[in-house]
Amino acid sequence: MLIRRIVSNLICLGSIFAFWAPSHAQEHSWTSTTGSQIDADLVEIDSDQVTLKINGRPAPLVVGLDKLTEQSRYQAYEIWFNRQDAKQFQMIRQHLEGMVQRPGAVSRLLLEIHKVIPESPYAGVWAAAGISEGENDNVFAKRLLQQSIERIENQQEHLPGRHSMTLASAYNNLGVVALKDRGGNQAAASFTDAIRHSGVVSPILEHNAQLVAQGDTEQISLFELAPRLRSELLTSLASANVSTTKPRLDNSFYYMLDFELPLEAGAASRKIEGLEAPSVYSELMAIGTGFVVAPGIVVTSQQLLKDYERSANLIVTVGTTQQGAFKSLLCKSCLLESTYGYVNRLQSYSGGGASTVFTNFRVVRPASGTANATLMALHVPGLDAEPLLIADDTPKVDSELKLYGYKPGQQMVAEGVQQYEGKVMSSPTPNGIQVVSHDTTNGNRGGPLVDDNNVVHGMVFGLPSNSLDKGGQAFGARIIRGWFNRHVRTTSLKTPDENDSRRQINVEDSVVPVFIWETRRGGKLFSEVADGSAPSESLLIKNSWCLACGGTGLCDCPSCTGGMQSYRTKDVIARSAIAGDIIGTVVKKKKCSTCSGKSKLRCKICSKGRI
Repeated sequence: MLIRRIVSNLICLGSIFAFWAPSHAQEHSWTSTTGSQIDADLVEIDSDQVTLKINGRPAPLVVGLDKLTEQSRYQAYEIWFNRQDAKQFQMIRQHLEGMVQRPGAVSRLLLEIHKVIPESPYAGVWAAAGISEGENDNVFAKRLLQQSIERIENQQEHLPGRHSMTLASAYNNLGVVALKDRGGNQAAASFTDAIRHSGVVSPILEHNAQLVAQGDTEQISLFELAPRLRSELLTSLASANVSTTKPRLDNSFYYMLDFELPLEAGAASRKIEGLEAPSVYSELMAIGTGFVVAPGIVVTSQQLLKDYERSANLIVTVGTTQQGAFKSLLCKSCLLESTYGYVNRLQSYSGGGASTVFTNFRVVRPASGTANATLMALHVPGLDAEPLLIADDTPKVDSELKLYGYKPGQQMVAEGVQQYEGKVMSSPTPNGIQVVSHDTTNGNRGGPLVDDNNVVHGMVFGLPSNSLDKGGQAFGARIIRGWFNRHVRTTSLKTPDENDSRRQINVEDSVVPVFIWETRRGGKLFSEVADGSAPSESLLIKNSWCLACGGTGLCDCPSCTGGMQSYRTKDVIARSAIAGDIIGTVVKKKKCSTCSGKSKLRCKICSKGRI
């Protein structure tokens, strides 16, 4: 309370910031509207204020959000929401594998998590799909989805564009829930909203939208759809960026449980200062060096992947410094040389942006007796670095060349590119391998061997064959050029010219660190039909509740009402002393012969309410 009084009584935040000196290297920097700064950890955001903890100070500091700059406010919300998303995701992840088999039971657990962490939308979206599918409680599911959408919109109010995939998933599921109550118009509106909020429309969303809009399926006859809403849905779909992935889906509606992973809070322990993991489940497995040889193309050593060929989920990132800040760019695709000399183009989940692509790697070991120094070319869109000039010769013995590369360790990024002196120790073997005297490490393998004119004459691809020896194994420029010309057909290498001003290029700017990450995922839980527009984890649940009978397994008898049939017959309608009985047509009821008076018939489309 004392701190709160101090904060409210001080005229400006600058005096507070001057009092609390920076004390922790890993804390975030906060700037006041007066220009003062402190370093502190974010503890909590509450209404219109933030609570900060400064290392070495026992009491927290409470600061009004209006006292912080726009950038610091943005940082506060980003840290807070990332932290809550990561916390909720860690809690729900252990339950996800049982969603398909036990949607009702799992959803009840997720519902409790939804209540515990009220800022994050993940648990609500998943629980709603499970409750709708497992218990057919569509009213409750709809309410959960609307709450999750409100949570996303609240985050987007402070961080525009956040959770676009999660929002699309919520709207998609809201549409499926509406269809189960025969709400065709509401479903079309929900699918339209999902499409409008999607950077890349996932195959599941496209499938569901088309199924509603096309109007020629069995399901379409079970609900009404206004022509205006069908037109809006088709127009939105036609103008959207639709994923090229086309999974095999039957003629049914699907829940989509896709969401962006929380990328910052809860990330795996970082081995290198200043390096962000591409996802919370990414573990850094190997590091190396590469160099730019053409716009957006980096060449490095395939040995970086050598020990991880059995892993189904590897990610390759390339570090670069742009506008003074270190960034990690993800490779869109990679080229490897296989045992038989052809190229393995590694499959990626999508082409939705270089910063968000997961790539599956399959590394083929060279056959016995062939070169064990294969190369790897990385396609890295957005890499703003000048290509180096590549010589066309084989470096001669005793040629003195500089090796540029990174040194392994936690300060790898901070220390930057290192220069190693050495020379070529041997002529090339039949496989093109040469021995160099440079101090070769796991960090600088893949680095270029450069002369005084900044021309690349080779690459150190790996450690010495004998672990007790110093130096390393290298390929000459002729090998690099030959490999590149055979396998990378989209561009070509530059041959140095005596008058080429490009020799004045700063080599260090074109030498980049290469990181190999392994993503630890839950077996077959995660689907490959996600749109790939962001790091995501996805699961599809087919709506197996029959729309015709509402999941009851019984349909209304078409021949009766309430089990009774009406029929007309002649009967006495009045009596007269003069005319006697007056005969007229009357309506009577009898037990329906079709349903034996039960008013319900077994649904012909499903089995006990399930398709």
